[in-house]
Amino acid sequence: MPPSTRNVLDLRRPQQDVPTVPPKPKFEPSNAVLDELQASVTSASEDPVPVIEAISTDLSPVRVHPFDTQRLMPHRPGPMTRKGRNTLLGLVPWLLGAGVVVAGLLYISQQGLRESVVRNSDAAITHLLDAQQSVLGMDWSAAYDSFVAAEDSFSDAGGLLGGLARSLSGLLQEIPGFSDVGTGAAITRAGELLSSAGARVTEALAALLTDRAAGGVEDLDLSPGLERLEQAFTKAANDVQEAVGLLEGVNPEDIPLNYRDQFTQLKQHLPELQRAVDRGKAGTIFARGFLGADRAHRYLVLFQNSSELRPTGGFPGTYGLLTVEDGRVTDWRADDIYNPDGQIPYVVIPPAQMQHLTPGWGMRDAAWFADFTVSAQQVQEYWRLGGGVAVDGVLAVQPSVLVAILQEVGPVEMSDYGITVTPENLLPTLQQEIEEQRPTGQPKQVIADLAPIVLDRLAALPADSWARLFGVFADALTTRDIQMSFSSDASLQGFVDQEGWSGRVVQIDGDFLLVNVANIGGAKADEVTDTSLKLESRVEQGTLVHRLTVTRQHNGGSTPYAFYNKTNKSWIRVLVPQGSTLRGVSGNAHPTYRPLLDYTDPDVRAKRDADLVAFEATMQRDERWDATVFEESGKTAFGFWMEVKPGETGQVQIEYAVPASAFSKDYMLYVQRQPGIKISNLEITLDKPGFVVTGAEPAVVEWPDSWRLHDPFDQDLVLKATLR
Repeated sequence: MPPSTRNVLDLRRPQQDVPTVPPKPKFEPSNAVLDELQASVTSASEDPVPVIEAISTDLSPVRVHPFDTQRLMPHRPGPMTRKGRNTLLGLVPWLLGAGVVVAGLLYISQQGLRESVVRNSDAAITHLLDAQQSVLGMDWSAAYDSFVAAEDSFSDAGGLLGGLARSLSGLLQEIPGFSDVGTGAAITRAGELLSSAGARVTEALAALLTDRAAGGVEDLDLSPGLERLEQAFTKAANDVQEAVGLLEGVNPEDIPLNYRDQFTQLKQHLPELQRAVDRGKAGTIFARGFLGADRAHRYLVLFQNSSELRPTGGFPGTYGLLTVEDGRVTDWRADDIYNPDGQIPYVVIPPAQMQHLTPGWGMRDAAWFADFTVSAQQVQEYWRLGGGVAVDGVLAVQPSVLVAILQEVGPVEMSDYGITVTPENLLPTLQQEIEEQRPTGQPKQVIADLAPIVLDRLAALPADSWARLFGVFADALTTRDIQMSFSSDASLQGFVDQEGWSGRVVQIDGDFLLVNVANIGGAKADEVTDTSLKLESRVEQGTLVHRLTVTRQHNGGSTPYAFYNKTNKSWIRVLVPQGSTLRGVSGNAHPTYRPLLDYTDPDVRAKRDADLVAFEATMQRDERWDATVFEESGKTAFGFWMEVKPGETGQVQIEYAVPASAFSKDYMLYVQRQPGIKISNLEITLDKPGFVVTGAEPAVVEWPDSWRLHDPFDQDLVLKATLR
């Protein structure tokens, strides 16, 4: 993003060098204005209609208002997806609210008080729309310029209107076409406040992205920028609150009829605007706390490899230990996860489904639970058991995040290994090095050596790259490619729970589905395996019955990498509403796995994990279908094995009935997505005649025998349907 050429914000200079715009003197009506208005009053007493016509003829030539030719919320350009538009920490909320003033300004233009009012109103609207485009494109400098320009225009128009409204409020009430000049003044003042709020936050955000040393990660200090951003949000919240109060006092009847519906609709977004501002402030407070504003914080970072799916996203073959304090990274280390596991002084009996693969449980396999917060607690327990220092939380990161970072920092040449890591070859190249264990003999050392290089380059990126990565991180949090759990700070945990970043199994009143895949001995075949889900629903004597079809297509077998050419072996659990009953499973595998150790042998000195014992105590085996029924995270779960050979497609069908509490006229189905999994399609079918849908969000398509919905399922799906 090139720096702005305007003086109001030069991204090449630090924050303190940005000049502030001096407040404009309030406009007071001149004698000429009063004389002109009095003349209008005299004419109005004889015939009101010509007065309006006379004033309107002053608006020549006839102009096309910019709002008539531009969409209020155009589709966002650039790499951001619908996921990122739903998150972004609420850092750009006013664009929705700023649109509220646009329809109101049309009132001013239509009434035509003076040519200068119309001109300034048009300019303000244009600048707001420009600011909207710039913020959505993450061009903070241009957004700041546009917000300031909009504020200037609003201030000019508001000065004129405000002066007339204050000086002649009684007189204006009697003049047709002027009865609501006070309304116009309120709207322009609201626009000025919203523009000011937008400028203040974009200025602080731009400074946060640019006020960084051009050195390595040890030189990166975000504390001052975050503190300024929090202050900007605090002031912006006050401005937005005042603007909301002004706009709430505007009577829609005072808006021209052809714009009244737009104004009313936009006005309804005011509560959302306030929530967004509050959310932005809360996000900034969270960022400061996360980065150790009060004290040093230490986090375990799990690099989950989604090529080998596990319940929370992937097998964490490598982990990091990150220490931050006062906005700075003070220490960073990466290591093979087998090293701390090797320090556990005794054998811990692993989950039953893993005993044929590993003799003992450890940090590497502790993320066995679908709820990331539960798995994170287990990870911390085994980290401590292996001699690790106390940590404040656990973060989990998917390879997609590192791929996005590499797209910004560029290829990384690792001469000691004779490789160059790029976004295109990241996974297979690193996995190949891990398999060959060269040149160090330590299988995960290549990742440990790569991490600090990437972090140093990341810290030195220019502002435009950071702006793009901001959207990438927002997407990753929404899709849970980044998950967070905090064991020592309830406020941090509460924030990520509220935002949906903690990886918890969602608790709702209604229907629910989570398909969770754990690759157990299937090499890295998930990287070349596509998964699709189909949920067919029907009503049988008032009971809602689902048939779930899980289809997995293994595209390996002829790749140059052996770990992509192995049979995909997975234990799949399906979480559904508590109290659901299993009716059948078909197409699942029936392996005869045996534990590697006899845990009853005294020489093994095996111990059981109390949490795992409690979890497995709920498991009951259904011999009819070779499936397991159990309880997890407040849900009923069905578990089964699925094996797919390279080049083949496997399909498992499972049928179950949900309790009556999950089915009503206002039907809601929450489908939660497992982190890291590749879903090519999710299809939901509501069979007739049991389902008669009178409304649905997202929309369903009516077929002769059913109602259907297809979704790419790149994030959680919530289907709400009104039934008859």
